[in-house]
Amino acid sequence: MTPPDDARVPAEPGGAPGSRRNRRRARIIAAATELFLEHGYGDTSIDAVVRDAGGSKSTVYELFGDKNGLFAAVVEEMVGSAVRPVPDIATLTLGLRDTLRHVACEHAELVFSDRHAALMRLVAAEAQRRPELGRLYYKIGPARGHSKLEAYLRDRSAEGDLAIQDVEAAASFFYGMLLHKWTLKRLYNIAASPDNAEINRIATTVVDEFLALYRA
Repeated sequence: MTPPDDARVPAEPGGAPGSRRNRRRARIIAAATELFLEHGYGDTSIDAVVRDAGGSKSTVYELFGDKNGLFAAVVEEMVGSAVRPVPDIATLTLGLRDTLRHVACEHAELVFSDRHAALMRLVAAEAQRRPELGRLYYKIGPARGHSKLEAYLRDRSAEGDLAIQDVEAAASFFYGMLLHKWTLKRLYNIAASPDNAEINRIATTVVDEFLALYRA
């Protein structure tokens, strides 16, 4: 399977060696991503990646070490590219309720998406044999989101808008209400991703229940 056009990295002026290396790396990751998601880790070979990405096996080994290193790079890139568009809570200028609704909608839309659900299944399937992949996914994704929400809740509590004694527990409660049910549905592939109207309804309910408990 050839990587999608939007995964290809355009050539840079001058064609510097570093830029060519980055383009090769990005193309290999793009090809490997599609193969891992479609066939799983065990049924994806370096030969298949080279076939779809071009280049040589020696380049793959030079850039990633081995298949494990390539898989880790795919996980890191997928999670990173997914969370980069999500705005930092600290940069939002909305009120308390609207900020929490915005955060809830953005995270639900991301986590419940088909591509992210496929990534969760892939990481879960490999984490028993390669626990470092599970740790990598958690560090880049869920842990980062929790940390940002905790900081926001801590600041709003200090300003007197919220009455929270344990911001870590409050953030876990928020994301638990928001994500638990639908994450399981998507992980086990028993339901399609909810549409925007349903995500908005879920987000509004979660935020209102959260504020009913924690608003000062």
